Amino acid sequence: MADRYYRQTPCTFYFIVASIHECGFFTTAYGPLVASTLIGTDLARLSIVWCKLRFFFITSCCAMSSSCLCMATIDQFFITSQNARIRQLSSIKNAYRVCLSFAIIWWLNGTLWIYFQNISPITGICIRSTPKFAFYTLFFTCVILCGIPCLMMTIFGLLAYRNIGKTIFLSRLGIDRQLIIVVFIQILLTIVGLAPYGISRIFLLIRLNFQKTADEEVKETLASNITYLFSVVAYGGRFYLLMCSSSRFRRMAKKLWLCGQRQGRIVPTI
Repeated sequence: MADRYYRQTPCTFYFIVASIHECGFFTTAYGPLVASTLIGTDLARLSIVWCKLRFFFITSCCAMSSSCLCMATIDQFFITSQNARIRQLSSIKNAYRVCLSFAIIWWLNGTLWIYFQNISPITGICIRSTPKFAFYTLFFTCVILCGIPCLMMTIFGLLAYRNIGKTIFLSRLGIDRQLIIVVFIQILLTIVGLAPYGISRIFLLIRLNFQKTADEEVKETLASNITYLFSVVAYGGRFYLLMCSSSRFRRMAKKLWLCGQRQGRIVPTI
């Protein structure tokens, strides 16, 4: 019954779609880095197709994941509202429509990287082919991937918290307490993970046309790489978040784990 309940919950559906795109993000963002370390060669230098597709998948998956996390927070605002019309906006059909709309928008937006990403004939590095697109990339990262998600999740998280304070019995509205806790902790993870990276990208955007020394460039690159790796907290912490905060999820995970062990066990016959 719990499995069926979660499959029919809009908030959980947003988390599932976000998780699928986060798997795509980790595969395309960090998989090649591991492979490059093992073979000693950057894969993006060897193939212009992979140079284009890597950033296409990274930007599309990140934007889709951030959008779904925002919608999961907004859905909790809808479902905790005392207004019946607002609560009706939280439906699985609306979740399907919203995710399909975002998928079309962000995957079409990702084609810009297919067109503008190229391998430099001088350095052999996968770079943005025009300064204007390099500026758009920084703007997209600062505003779409970091700024708007943090702002939207903070605003609607506070509004949902205010609605909960006005609601005496959450069960009357069909609200799952554990799911609310998960959403609020996810908001915290997103802000902690994306805010430093967004700030570093804003700093780079401001200093884009400045003349820099070699030492300044090294320091900026180091800070950007550290905050980029720190963003893993926002995109990769949901499983551990659910395991720590939701007893229902722990029971479901344990049930699936034990079921897998039974299926893999060989029963001897006499």
